[in-house]
Amino acid sequence: MAAKVLITGANGFIGSHFTKLMESAGHEVVPIDVVPRAPDLTLLGVKATSHLMNVTDSAAFRALCEKERPTHLFHAAHPPRDETPTVIDYCYKAMTNILEAAKDLQIQRVVYSSSASIYGQVNKGEGGLVKEDDAVTIYPTYFYRAAKTVSEWMGNFYKEKHGVDFVALRYSSVYGPGLYRSIPLELKKGLLGQSCRPFLTRPVDDLIYVDDIVDGISRALFTAGPLSKAYNLGLDKAYVSDDLKRAIEKALPKLDFEIGKHPNAAEVAPHRLRSPLDISLARKELGWQPKVYLEEGIAKLAAWLNTNKANLRL
Repeated sequence: MAAKVLITGANGFIGSHFTKLMESAGHEVVPIDVVPRAPDLTLLGVKATSHLMNVTDSAAFRALCEKERPTHLFHAAHPPRDETPTVIDYCYKAMTNILEAAKDLQIQRVVYSSSASIYGQVNKGEGGLVKEDDAVTIYPTYFYRAAKTVSEWMGNFYKEKHGVDFVALRYSSVYGPGLYRSIPLELKKGLLGQSCRPFLTRPVDDLIYVDDIVDGISRALFTAGPLSKAYNLGLDKAYVSDDLKRAIEKALPKLDFEIGKHPNAAEVAPHRLRSPLDISLARKELGWQPKVYLEEGIAKLAAWLNTNKANLRL
């Protein structure tokens, strides 16, 4: 049965891919964002026209919800990662507006695009994996992680106090077509004749392809029955730089590149997980598991970049 899905942050990377998936599945979408879709992401072929709106605008957002009456809601909107208190303020206001609408209009489920960054530097040791019930602490100088934590707290409060069906998804490092940073951006640079230095976000990284992420979002949104408050979505395997190098050499044998490092490595290091995510809960309750591993993911990304090379912009 077709649903009507309101998607915030619909013009962003994950939002665009998820909107495309919902359209392909025959669902009606109500996409909103504060900015238009970036040129590379327009190449995905999303059909629906987005409402240009700030989800923190209470009156405008409520009016749209009352007009459209969505059955489900995926919240992926997030402000720029400028590491100021405005990030927390935005996320608190946005989540409050969403949860109030979900409560009053009886939206069937709200799924939130969270992040594995909320765990911080969890190091389980002895091959241990990071579980959804591991302790989450707010690192005092990292507003992005704090904002994600506050948003999850709000969702769980409304779930317990008001019966809003809320689920958070905590992703590992997501990549794929249209991402304007990290590996996709560097490979695009290389194909367009510029310096190419792709890098992992962590020394040992469980990169996950965007197709697997949007599949997980769909399952979290539509799986019947009560669900857990949060799910990890990542690979059950982690990679190092040599793995990335080999995958790129196989997918793009003529590309001139060298493996680089995160441009803000020293700044982000205190906030990165040291142990991989435990994805067994998502397997058990959502029937989800990753399908695209690094070699195939880089090959899919390379094929998309080559197909759209003439229309890519830097």
